[in-house]
Amino acid sequence: MSEHDAVNTANATSARAAGWPELTGSPKQIEWATTVRADKIREMEAGAPAEVDWYREVMLRETSAGVWIDSRNHPWQAQFLGCVTDEELEALKAKAAQGDAA
Repeated sequence: MSEHDAVNTANATSARAAGWPELTGSPKQIEWATTVRADKIREMEAGAPAEVDWYREVMLRETSAGVWIDSRNHPWQAQFLGCVTDEELEALKAKAAQGDAA
């Protein structure tokens, strides 16, 4: 087993244990995207947004391995924005505006 295979397997095990949704795509895409997704979630958690659980929940809505792979070179916020609903985005904007006004 290569180092990449070991990392992918560990990330897949952690994702299943955490109850994350299964990814869709080819087996190779899923292996790779599982690690990309875990890395993006860790990146988000390291930034410690106030509602880290909610941000994680939103990001985990994306189950396409291809989308995770395609976003691997973008900051976690790009993946988040691809998953957030219009209503959620408007609520975030309103909250930010309130913070700016304070």
